[in-house]
Amino acid sequence: MLFNDSGVNKSFLARNPNLTTEQIDLLYSRSSIKKDAVDKDYLSRYSKLTDEQFNLFFNDKDVSKNYLARNSNLTTEQIDLLYFTEGVNKDYLAAHSKLTDKQFNRFFNDSGVDKDFLARNSNLTTEQIDLLYSTEGVDKDNLAKYPKLTDKQFNLFFNDSDVNKDYLAQNSNLTTEQIDLLYSSEDGDKNHLAQYSKLTDEQFNLFFNDKDVNKNNLALNPSINPLHLKKWQAGIFNWSW
Repeated sequence: MLFNDSGVNKSFLARNPNLTTEQIDLLYSRSSIKKDAVDKDYLSRYSKLTDEQFNLFFNDKDVSKNYLARNSNLTTEQIDLLYFTEGVNKDYLAAHSKLTDKQFNRFFNDSGVDKDFLARNSNLTTEQIDLLYSTEGVDKDNLAKYPKLTDKQFNLFFNDSDVNKDYLAQNSNLTTEQIDLLYSSEDGDKNHLAQYSKLTDEQFNLFFNDKDVNKNNLALNPSINPLHLKKWQAGIFNWSW
């Protein structure tokens, strides 16, 4: 329906991370029609690609490999291929890819890779988070925001005066108890908590009835039951960039 709607920009469809293999192929083939072009860079960045599709994008001169490098669904072999390809921004690979221990160590010890990009990787292991936390010069705010933290690590960040709790509040992996702690903290941003956290029904009602919380932030929360959103969230596309 959306694909055949002349009022829908197909390049927005190309940003949908939930496309099927057939839908990716259809959008890719549509890109050859000038009047209804699809942005292949977006398609290469957001989609979960088969090996065949990855190779298609990788060898397409019209596709920037730096968009492929930001795809969070890359396989170990695809990450290695991009890492050793001239012109690819390794920082993007470091920030988005699910890395093996060997790959993480390669990025960590590569002087050409900014460790602050590694700190933004949401797939870091507990040990990798600890290593980056103890490494001088690494942005702790990014570490607080993106990876899944243990309770011990959360408390470390929460009690670290150098860490902005607004970044912790944007971490989408917080536990119920961690959300409550940040909500009651004077330094925690309730609007960020409302937007990014996976809320219990009780917490949702707490945010909903809090005059200091913008309901538009609640409406952007991807974990909330869509029934709660009908009053505020409109339009076809319910994802954000």
